[in-house]
Amino acid sequence: MVHSNIEIIGDGEVVIGKGTSIAAGVKIVFHKPARVEIGDYCSIGPGVKFIVSGGAVSIGDWTSLHDNCLILSTQGVTIGQHGWFGQNTVLDGSGGLTIGNGVRVGMYSQIWSHVAAGERIEGCTLYGERPVVIEDDVWLVGSCICASGVTIGRRTVALIGSNITRSWPAEVVLAGSPAMQKEALSFYKTVSAEEKWEMLTGWMSDLEVELGIEQLDGAADGILAYRWKAAGKDEAIVFVSDSARQQAAADRFGDATICNIDTKKYQKMFTPIEQRVLKALSNNKVRFLSE
Repeated sequence: MVHSNIEIIGDGEVVIGKGTSIAAGVKIVFHKPARVEIGDYCSIGPGVKFIVSGGAVSIGDWTSLHDNCLILSTQGVTIGQHGWFGQNTVLDGSGGLTIGNGVRVGMYSQIWSHVAAGERIEGCTLYGERPVVIEDDVWLVGSCICASGVTIGRRTVALIGSNITRSWPAEVVLAGSPAMQKEALSFYKTVSAEEKWEMLTGWMSDLEVELGIEQLDGAADGILAYRWKAAGKDEAIVFVSDSARQQAAADRFGDATICNIDTKKYQKMFTPIEQRVLKALSNNKVRFLSE
């Protein structure tokens, strides 16, 4: 069922996942028949507009498109899970656009996969379409511009106002126009499995108070299980430290949502506790990907 807040113009298919919120004024315009699929637990802000001239649009679970984002698709737009796109961002799939999981793009940024300017009949060569690939966990801080044909490697950070005109490898920091690498900067450090588990345990302790959940007794080492305190709420969410404990957790807790901190994967059960806990963790703590 298509959400009542979406205005659809033209012939195309629109699929909206479970738990997804759609604000007023969202518009999808089909110039050619195509498919727009928005995953589960997504958030589409007011005034977001899709202009689809062929090429499917696929938006992964937990992704947020904030106010007045513009998505253009001719060759297709694919966005992974846990994306975040600030207001007035332009995502151009004229030449094809592929965005990985956990990508954050700050407000007023523009990602272009085509260029077109003067008249070709007069010899202008500023015309073309080239695909853009933005890999997992890239952060374009804000007011960034990405030119057509580039690939931005995993965990790269482009500081505010960066003008990215060529491809870059993983885990670099960029700044300027044209964007250049800032050799002295790095925003990631190595975290051990034990440290990850300790951080998760601390965050869940905080969420017990914030969300009104409680830890279940009987969990073994490397397993954390929680349920609602409220009467009649029997759904649970369970975290395991590694795959070796995953089956034991499934046997012990039945139909609970089980999240593996090692693989960062979980199986959706579509329960309220799943939605609220994973959303609370997903901003900048830990983002679990649905299998």
